[in-house]
Amino acid sequence: MADTRSFEKMEREGWSTPAIAKGYADGFEMASRLVAQKLTDAVGAGPNTKVLDVCTGHGVVAAALVARGATVIGLDFSEPMIALARSNVPDARFVQGDAMALDFPDESFDAVTIGFGVPHFPDTPRGFAEAARVLKPGGRIAFSIWHGKGSDGSFGWLFDSVGRLADPTITLPEGPDAHVLVDIAVAKPMVESAGFDDVQLLEVASEVTVPRPEALFELFDGGAVRAASLLNRQPKERRDAIQKDLAMRTRSEATKGRQGYLVPAPSVVISAVRTGNCLVSAIRECQTRPGAGGPASRTSANPAGCSVTPTASPTPRCGRTNARRRR
Repeated sequence: MADTRSFEKMEREGWSTPAIAKGYADGFEMASRLVAQKLTDAVGAGPNTKVLDVCTGHGVVAAALVARGATVIGLDFSEPMIALARSNVPDARFVQGDAMALDFPDESFDAVTIGFGVPHFPDTPRGFAEAARVLKPGGRIAFSIWHGKGSDGSFGWLFDSVGRLADPTITLPEGPDAHVLVDIAVAKPMVESAGFDDVQLLEVASEVTVPRPEALFELFDGGAVRAASLLNRQPKERRDAIQKDLAMRTRSEATKGRQGYLVPAPSVVISAVRTGNCLVSAIRECQTRPGAGGPASRTSANPAGCSVTPTASPTPRCGRTNARRRR
């Protein structure tokens, strides 16, 4: 498994910057609000639904969940994001925490939502396994991912401009692909291996608004940690060239409206149902046993790197849990 410590450091430092947090909240508000409604629909949120919103950011998904009557806990590692969320959504509870080690008991929630947060996981399968652990059997997960390289929209345009105009010696720390899960052929087996079934993908025609063409560059430069890390280190002439290129693309392909330019920012929402078998609990128990497994032993069928499989015999704990449910 790749060493993602430098990536995790970049993410934590970047999202701990109040200006970056505010830049994302303001710049991606329109797109994230639309997707929040789709996430809320996907998990069937409503009264008597307890939802964990992982990577809650400035609370846009939490607000949509609360509006449906759900009881919501939002979690994020970024203090500035938590502060924004508390201000924006006073009827939800927000906590600072780690998506790789959720500080909640097993089977605590009816649903888990993750609005554009999965690409920030240093270990994506582990993040999904943790989400499965805290979900009740039959509970739903829904998460969103931006379309990236090759797509017709803001992220695709950025990839194209950077690929042609940026200094190729300036790179990002090794980390998970931010956009690969838009492919259902990639997402489905990874989500299923974490303890889910009935994996569905919905395309969303989301958009961002920029007041002027040059502002699309500024949106990424001041409101997205990966992009900002790459753009900030470019020589001035290359930064200027990328900004000019994105502005030309915005003028020619975006839709001009009263408040500026509507730029496509296509995304997907992927949803699934937590299975009722004992795999998740078995993996969780294995993770707590010294020497039971580790990164080198992780596979697509076993994201925790433990010596259990979906066909393994139920552990004593699973047997007790199933017996209680049968009664």
